[in-house]
Amino acid sequence: MRKNRTGTYIFLLLCFMFAALVTACSDTFVITKDGKSYFFGSKREGFYKMLCESGDLQVILAETHISPKMREDLYKFNCVTPEQSKDKVSAIYTSMTPEQRRDLRLSFQKHGYDINYMAC
Repeated sequence: MRKNRTGTYIFLLLCFMFAALVTACSDTFVITKDGKSYFFGSKREGFYKMLCESGDLQVILAETHISPKMREDLYKFNCVTPEQSKDKVSAIYTSMTPEQRRDLRLSFQKHGYDINYMAC
């Protein structure tokens, strides 16, 4: 029985270390819904389907208190395919105040997304 606990602890420790490493290597944050995780600003197809095709990102951004220009740019650089840019999303996010960042993350949570959580 002790061997099983040790294996479980090692697995949990590895999951935690992986999540910490991944989170530390980005200028944005991880969003998770229905067991799928992506960095905000990702160019992956699953991210596009989850946020852009569903219309979730428009609703999430509309419910924040960030400037209309910033909301427009975040949508454009996440969802408008020819203009998609992880670097521009990161630049906008890093230019936001801590209050604006918190507001954005809370809006994601309000719509069923987990923030900085990666399922192992």
